[in-house]
Amino acid sequence: MVATYYTWYCPPDTAALYVRRAAPLLSSSLAGRQVAVCARTMEAVVLLLCLAALPGALHARLVHEGEDGFSECNDFFYQGSPPQGFSHPANVKVCQRYQGDKHYATLYSTEHRIPVYSAFTYQEDAGGAWGGWMVEPQVDDSKSSLDEVNKGSDVKEQVPGLGANQALEEDYASTDYQPGPLYHRAPPALTSAVPLTPDFKEKWSADVDLLIKEKLLPHCENGENLHLLAGAVPSSTKINDKVAVPEYVWLAACCNIPEAWSLAIVKRIGDVDGLEQITVEELENQLSGDVKLFSNQCGGGAVHPELRSTSEASTQTEEEPPVKSPGAFSRFFQFIFCIIYEIIKSVLCLVWFLFKQVCNLIFGRLYWIWTALTTYVFALGKVLLNIPCDVLCVFANILCGFVRILNNALSVVCLILRLPTRFLCDMASFPYYTVCAIPDVGIDILSGVWGIFMLGFSALFGAFGGSFSVASFASSNVLQRFIGQSVGYEN
Repeated sequence: MVATYYTWYCPPDTAALYVRRAAPLLSSSLAGRQVAVCARTMEAVVLLLCLAALPGALHARLVHEGEDGFSECNDFFYQGSPPQGFSHPANVKVCQRYQGDKHYATLYSTEHRIPVYSAFTYQEDAGGAWGGWMVEPQVDDSKSSLDEVNKGSDVKEQVPGLGANQALEEDYASTDYQPGPLYHRAPPALTSAVPLTPDFKEKWSADVDLLIKEKLLPHCENGENLHLLAGAVPSSTKINDKVAVPEYVWLAACCNIPEAWSLAIVKRIGDVDGLEQITVEELENQLSGDVKLFSNQCGGGAVHPELRSTSEASTQTEEEPPVKSPGAFSRFFQFIFCIIYEIIKSVLCLVWFLFKQVCNLIFGRLYWIWTALTTYVFALGKVLLNIPCDVLCVFANILCGFVRILNNALSVVCLILRLPTRFLCDMASFPYYTVCAIPDVGIDILSGVWGIFMLGFSALFGAFGGSFSVASFASSNVLQRFIGQSVGYEN
């Protein structure tokens, strides 16, 4: 796949390739030493351009066709050589990186929007926390500066065409499928996930774990130098008419030790509980005739030690003399026996089915009766336990009523007794108040007599004063007249 890729990158092998392609053109016009000089000059120029562009290549996500394999992610493949026979115009090479670290390599199909395969090296607890499913922005926009996996929601605005060439989480909405990683121990990226049902996804992860724990690690130095390839073969079924549902998923392992060996498993989507353990060569034949998963067939095609012992045992069995085939009467007897066996088996299955139905009915009724009984007993016990509380509440209310009645009676008695008590108190205090009032009355009488005396005395003196005033006035008038006439005569 020639991915549209705008970041300059030119490995030395590519530079040499350009020089080799240009050499015939130069040789047509130049000869001898001139050709060699021009070739060396051209190679130097190309190398300088490549070195100048190298910093940008270190962050590239999509791997260009001219690069060597998967570039910096070649370490995930056996002997650094990716599988062969998967070339297709819609396939892109992705070196899955996050936070500056490379995690695995993926050949991704933009046509089916699922991975063709992903390559891993075994690491204990390799699945770091990426915080959810990640997408590769450069799969949809090769000009994007986002050179590592990101969350789809974080880069949707920066990559307008996000989802045009790869699957997104919303593609799985309202479907019976979930994004299922080809290798669940690797960090989650949608470019290495395929649509799987929840049951199949869980079963596939368990099968891979069991294979690694029981088959691979004990025979491969506890996982050191263990290379894994996991892939999927698309079917004609697509969810939301975009993402292809795989027909089956597969995993191939290569143990890179002096006595190298390989092993493969295949799990078909329609068979959740099934798992085929085959050789890598058989898997390559299923995928395609010209597919080569591991360089040099991973040690010359040596199979897993257990498969090797099994094949040796089968070889020894084949070398034994063949058993004489049964005659016609024996085959007829076997046929009748098979029919009778199937009939008895069907009858027993029917009886067992009826027995289970009867048991389910009986136990269902018993369970219903038990539930009703326990509910009734619980409710009855609750009522019985509430009776003493209710009785105590009634007695408390009666006692409070008696106390209120006694309080009201005492209030009435006090009200009745308060009137004569007050009258008797007033009668008993009358002599005291009378005796105490005599001095005040005497004083008041003396004050009255003294007032009358003073009033008479004042009247007497008033009358005398008035008479004196009248006499004085009369005498003064007489004198004025007399004196006045005498003076008048003298004048």
